[in-house]
Amino acid sequence: MSEDQVKGSVSQTVRLVVLIIAGIIVGNVVVTLLIDRDQGLGLDELIAFGGGAALGLLIEFLVFRRARR
Repeated sequence: MSEDQVKGSVSQTVRLVVLIIAGIIVGNVVVTLLIDRDQGLGLDELIAFGGGAALGLLIEFLVFRRARR
């Protein structure tokens, strides 16, 4: 594995983590705006975190990784 491949792998991993975290933040904001949330953990938290993480993954694989092909 060359040095360029290692740098590319690290940058892709960092970008994926940043997109997942940003997706979770966006998911929390959207869920907060759309529904009345309680203070405990429940279905709304699952939707916010799971949906946000899925949003980050979709952006990574549909936008960034497809653009390189």
